[in-house]
Amino acid sequence: MSKFFKTNRKRKVKGILSTEQLKRIKKVFPEIKVLKSGWDNFEIIVQIQPTAISELYDVKVVYMENKWVKIFVVNKTLEIAKSRTKLPHVYDCQKQQLCLYSPSKKEWNAHNYIIDTIIPWISEWLYYYELWLPEGKWFGGGHNEYPNENKTNILINEEYKI
Repeated sequence: MSKFFKTNRKRKVKGILSTEQLKRIKKVFPEIKVLKSGWDNFEIIVQIQPTAISELYDVKVVYMENKWVKIFVVNKTLEIAKSRTKLPHVYDCQKQQLCLYSPSKKEWNAHNYIIDTIIPWISEWLYYYELWLPEGKWFGGGHNEYPNENKTNILINEEYKI
């Protein structure tokens, strides 16, 4: 073995390779649109309809470095409930980047298949979003998006104020 080339080193992969993730997603959603694909990343558009009477949503799934996933609704502007000023459980309202899990609680990691976790969570988020629209009440769980529900504090521009 050359002292200049270390060819026998094993590359340590953290998480499931993007190619394997993509292969599993394509089995369930053969019509997905692949925007970008590499050995450690991909970007796809998948169509999700949470219920038989729901709208059809184009959702962009971005998987990077076999570590993290970002989710965006891309085909339409999500409406905001009349009693609210922002979307619930999103990282970015304008980009419509959905919040599906809490990274600090380690609810998902790159050793989980996206098709078994993230995709169902997207459908669940969209289902609860459709229930949220009429009255602005989030039934999907997670952190308390609207701390003023009990009227004990003042809510200004959707920010908690004492």
